[in-house]
Formats: sequence, C-alpha cells, structure tokens
Amino acid sequence: MQAEKKEVSLVDSILMEMDQEAEHTRRLLDIVPEDKLNWRPHLKARSLGELAMHVAALQGGVAELVIEDVVELPDFPPEPEATDRAQVIETFNQSLKKAKAIVGATSEAQALAEYKITKDGKTLMAMPRIAFWRSILLNHLYHHRGQLSAYLRELDVPLPAIYGPSADASPFG
Repeated sequence: MQAEKKEVSLVDSILMEMDQEAEHTRRLLDIVPEDKLNWRPHLKARSLGELAMHVAALQGGVAELVIEDVVELPDFPPEPEATDRAQVIETFNQSLKKAKAIVGATSEAQALAEYKITKDGKTLMAMPRIAFWRSILLNHLYHHRGQLSAYLRELDVPLPAIYGPSADASPFG
C-alpha cells in the first residue's frame, strides 16, 4: 500500500527552510570571536559585532515588519554592536522564535496577498508576502551570513561546513 503524500503549504515550506537554515546560521554565530567584535574589514563596513547582531536579529525584525499589508518604511535605529557571543546567540534564538511564530500564524491567503512598503505615501515595493519572505526573510539572511563567513575567514577562524565541505571541515566525516 502506497503512503499518501501530504501537500506542503507555502507557509510550511518557509518554516521548514527557516529550521534547516537556522542550524547553518547557528554554526557561524557560535564561532564569532568575542575579542574581535570591534574588527571591521573596511572603514565603510559593519564591525564583526554589528554584522553578527544583524544576522542574529534579522528574521524576527523582518517578520514583524510584514504583519500588516501596508507598512510605512520606518526610520531604522542604528544597529547595536554585540558585547559578547552569548548576546548574539540569545538574540538569534529570540528572533527565530518570533519569526516562526509570525510566519506560522499567517494563512495561505495572507501569504499570497500583496504586501506593500511605502515611504511618505509612495509605494517603494509591492509583492506577495511569500515573495517578500523569500527575498528578505531568507535570501537577505543568506547574503549577510555569507558576509559573516568572509569576515571569519579574514580573521582566520576555521569555518564549519555549510552546504558542503569548507577548507576547514567536512560534513562527510
């Protein structure tokens, strides 16, 4: 007897990816050197502590931004710089929990509904909420996680395997 396949909803697919990718993100955040939080690769770049906090807080902040159908772009406050690794990990855990709760409470109809960001009444961006999640909640995180990997490599921190072996670790043994 063949098992019946359950169709995965759009919302569930985002939640599953968030869970899967959280482990990769956590591996990087776990190795951020506390004695290098003020280090920056360039004067115009974020410090390691600022970037680590951005990666840690990103998903909760983005999910919160997308609760309403139309959002006036806020003036974002300056991002904090981490004081230690424990703060980064705690921020990540809380942010992920918040994002999953918000995404998980969203119906399929809401996920497919148009979401808009405006500034002074002018539409800056309009797309289905699911597309915003894909672009900003997920892909934006991966972009900054890649930056974090590059920062760590510059600091000669051995990198964990993410999607396959790194120069320092192999997921295969």
